[in-house]
Amino acid sequence: MNGRNRAVRVVTGGVGGCLPGRSTAVLALLLMLVLAATPPAAADPVDECRSTGLVTARVSTGVLLEHGKRTSTTVRSELRVDVPAAWAFARDLLLSEESPEYIRAMSCLTRPQGGQHRRWSEWRDAPPLVTAEKDGGVTVVDRAHTWVNVYDTVQAGLWSVRADGDRWTISLSPPPSLARARWTEIKVDPGAPGAETASPTPDGGAGTTALLWHPSSSGKAPPAGKGKPKAGVQAPPPEPVPAVSVRLKPSWQRSWGSQSNRLAGLLIDRSGYVISSAVTSALLLSGVALYRRRWGPPTARQDRTLRNLAQWGVASTVLGLLIDGGAVLQQYGERRGGILWQDDLALRNYGLALAFVAVLLTVARPTRRVWAALACLTVAPVLVTLVPGSFDLRSEALLGASGLALAAETTASVCLFALCSLTFAAAAWRLATDGGLLPASRRFPGSHRVLRLRVAGPAVLAWTILVSVFFALTEERAWRRASWLSDRTVPDYGRDHWNDFVWEALHSVPRAQDWLSSYLWLLTAVALLAVLRAWRSATAVSPLEEPADRLLFVTFFGVAVILPGGYVAGFSTISVLWQLLGMLALYGFVAPFTGRSALAQPLEGSGRPLAAVADAAGRATLLQKSRSYREIHAELRRLDQGLFGDTPPKRSDLERHLSDLHDWPASPPLSGGTERLPAKISVVDAALALGPRDTWWANGSRCARLSLIPAVPASFLMIWVWQIRGEGWASSLSDHFGVPGLLLSFAGWTATWTGAAFVLGALWRRLPGQRGAAKALPVTFAFALPAAVDGLVMHFTDESTAGLAIAVSAMLFVLTVTGIAMDFDTFRTERRYWQSRMGLLLSVYQMRYYSLQFAYLVAQIVAMISIWQFLADPNTAPDPKE
Repeated sequence: MNGRNRAVRVVTGGVGGCLPGRSTAVLALLLMLVLAATPPAAADPVDECRSTGLVTARVSTGVLLEHGKRTSTTVRSELRVDVPAAWAFARDLLLSEESPEYIRAMSCLTRPQGGQHRRWSEWRDAPPLVTAEKDGGVTVVDRAHTWVNVYDTVQAGLWSVRADGDRWTISLSPPPSLARARWTEIKVDPGAPGAETASPTPDGGAGTTALLWHPSSSGKAPPAGKGKPKAGVQAPPPEPVPAVSVRLKPSWQRSWGSQSNRLAGLLIDRSGYVISSAVTSALLLSGVALYRRRWGPPTARQDRTLRNLAQWGVASTVLGLLIDGGAVLQQYGERRGGILWQDDLALRNYGLALAFVAVLLTVARPTRRVWAALACLTVAPVLVTLVPGSFDLRSEALLGASGLALAAETTASVCLFALCSLTFAAAAWRLATDGGLLPASRRFPGSHRVLRLRVAGPAVLAWTILVSVFFALTEERAWRRASWLSDRTVPDYGRDHWNDFVWEALHSVPRAQDWLSSYLWLLTAVALLAVLRAWRSATAVSPLEEPADRLLFVTFFGVAVILPGGYVAGFSTISVLWQLLGMLALYGFVAPFTGRSALAQPLEGSGRPLAAVADAAGRATLLQKSRSYREIHAELRRLDQGLFGDTPPKRSDLERHLSDLHDWPASPPLSGGTERLPAKISVVDAALALGPRDTWWANGSRCARLSLIPAVPASFLMIWVWQIRGEGWASSLSDHFGVPGLLLSFAGWTATWTGAAFVLGALWRRLPGQRGAAKALPVTFAFALPAAVDGLVMHFTDESTAGLAIAVSAMLFVLTVTGIAMDFDTFRTERRYWQSRMGLLLSVYQMRYYSLQFAYLVAQIVAMISIWQFLADPNTAPDPKE
């Protein structure tokens, strides 16, 4: 035997025979070590929802995807739970929605256990409907909705939709408390064209695209609210809740709309705004170059307006790059996965905001007092940006914000908003005063009006307070919406609520600037009007005669009047084409038909057009002859009706007087005799064609003022259509700038109507038609053409077009009423001779009362049919929330 076997043998014999007591102790020690190393059996989790009481509950749920007539797909979910009286928390559902017991019970039915249940993408029109039943049970119906407008997962009720580009997945996530309940029906309607795959295999279907599952072992589930188990009858054991998952392929339009938060999608969308701003700037700078080529040195006012237009042309593009580039930069930072807290975000957001203000100041050039006010407003954001640690703005994202941090962020954000608003007003004031668009100062005659801080300061302060108050109220509503099932008694709730306000105050700066920047077109319109007024020619019949005037005039129409369009599935890349189309439409509907206008008709003597000899003195002569013309025609009507006495006038004498009224005193007189108006043009037609003023600018300004009366109801109509009707009001209330935005929307729509009226008045002498209502048609057609093309695009992308038709109808209404008012204003000197304006209008139009009444009745019928067609069955959807 070798040594190795011997050693083993010795050890074995020693242990087995010589030391029996030690062997037992060693085994016991080893057993204790094994038991100590073995983890204890997991304890059963605490069932906080008392799920055993929900075994007999009957549950049905469904989800519907609405794709048509909207930019982003709407997801609507419904959950119905027949809660038995045996559940411990059934009575808590009947308490107030603010009650902790109600929150605990409702979260057990609609949310997973644990957590604070914050859902920012989920929306509700109303709280869940809770109804007490006679048997002591409770019926809960919860309806929620959301939009698939992000390249991510959105939730509505028990359902989630994950958008992965061209494939979406709908999934059911039942709460654990209802896992053993009786699920009577599960319904999924993915919308057209239907589902590609469904797991598990559905039991049946409903309609054209809906899929049904009936997990209950009783087969087909009874209708909701019916078929409850009778007392004493043993219900069959419930089937497990199926993990329902449906996959669908949405249309390319809805697929594009769901990718708005992707970096590429945001870059494509924002590039449209930058391109539009750059094209507009190019048109403005081209106009400046054309004016510089005019013969003769410019006046001081002309030079100022051109300098302002050139500066604004460059500044508007820079502002667009700041706003849209900042949005892309923010999205890029989020996609990179970096965590930015208050100090990092303040440096970026406040820096871009101050740069925005600095660019506007290059155009505004305010007074020293305004400069001092702007400097005071800059102190708070600069301090917060440079020394964030002094205000408890730490970089750690997990630390809670203090009261000092909230006060600092709120103060800095409010100051920046007031700073932007005051700078915006100062820039508009500078462009208007340099162009002479504002009346001269009453306090200092002959001087320009100055933007005084004692007036602008309180106005901007009131505006800032209004926006801030509604922002805070909206944010509080948004927090309550997202956290309506959160436990308000735990410390985390108050800390998270506090942090949310700090976060939103910080992010309000870029959002507010983005909101205000959408109205920068008003400054462009003011700059264009200032140049047109300063460089207008006293001898030009219309602004279409001079190349420089023509370019800026049609650019004004494209900027201030044409509706923004070209948003293909939510992306604005080609939106600039609609502005250019509107400019071409105005020129195309007016220029080819100027030969048919009354003033373009040749005089019978020299053959010159009437516009060439119709100066201010000639217009006064026409007004005098027009009254005689209408009086003689009234005598002829009375003669035909036999209303004269014993010595009626001779018809030949009256006709000779009418013929003499067509004589036109030429200046200088012609050697061949007097001029005569064209045979088809009466003196009344010629007077109406000239308009109430002597120049095209004066006619345009007067027409814009007269349009303010019909513009007010038209503006309210458009706000009601797009921001209040249907789901629009809830959408406006949910937007942080929704309610204050109604005021800016009203100002924007009013500027649109008055801008179109200015175009009508400026082209008055070149437009075909003998009455104001007919002259309004070419401008309306130029407005309607881009809207019609936009409607075709929206029809192709399956989006709503109802608002466009109403906008065109409102434009026709405003311009028609304004055109009639212009005709009336032409003969305003005769108002003293008539008892009412209606009598003068009837005399001008040579119409009887019953004829006008019949026309008015027909117009009422047409208006009622139009209102019923476009407004009775709204098919628009508000923009989805972020």
